[in-house]
Amino acid sequence: MRKSEIINKQTILLCVLMTLVSCRVQTNLPASPSVEETASLPKQNIPLPCENFKWLLPPPPTVETVHAPRKPITEQLNDRDRNHVGVKDPKRFAESNTEIIDLSLIPEEEYAFPLPGGKVISPYGGRRRHHSGVDIKTKPNDTIVAAFDGIVRMAKPYAAYGNVIVIRHYNGLETIYSHNSKNFVKPGDRVKAGQPIALTGRTGRATTAHLHFETRLNGEHFNPNMVFNFSTCKLHRYCLLCTRKGNNISIRTQ
Repeated sequence: MRKSEIINKQTILLCVLMTLVSCRVQTNLPASPSVEETASLPKQNIPLPCENFKWLLPPPPTVETVHAPRKPITEQLNDRDRNHVGVKDPKRFAESNTEIIDLSLIPEEEYAFPLPGGKVISPYGGRRRHHSGVDIKTKPNDTIVAAFDGIVRMAKPYAAYGNVIVIRHYNGLETIYSHNSKNFVKPGDRVKAGQPIALTGRTGRATTAHLHFETRLNGEHFNPNMVFNFSTCKLHRYCLLCTRKGNNISIRTQ
């Protein structure tokens, strides 16, 4: 017999043996359950672990309240502070002749238009160029609110202003509210932006019930339109660059 024929026969025999072994293994495996048998098997509820894994997670983020940066102001009031409108604050320009008031850093909740819904009836300067504020009108005995957080420096009748309120604010400004029929606050009171402080009236030199509103820096009045947009009743979002030159103060926007 040729050698090649012997190898072929051995190969065929090996294949037959492997086939037989494979069939034997398959016959020994457990039969898979039928669809009916699977449907009838009882459902097993596998309990989940009761461990609390929250400690593995980072703490949830917290929303911090944003506040405008506060400037130092004089809060100890003397007789002059309580009795005169145009008063300097010793802490203004204490370190240099320049101060920056960044209105863009004041959040929405930290300012308020002083007479919501009011209409300007007389602008700053006016026809004779000596009007020190803006006259705003709605109706008699309407509610006047504080423009910013601060401390009440003055609240009393004062010459042509009638019943007047002066508030010294933590942003470095002062605001004046006059001709009021009634004041709700007194010197030394701390107020928040939007807090009611008075009612509109015509006390002092006024021909109709309205609010005379002023903005001042270190006792010097300047155009309130540099702080508020009186058309939209919103705060401007820019910086006020305030420079002292001798006894005068110049204010421009940046």
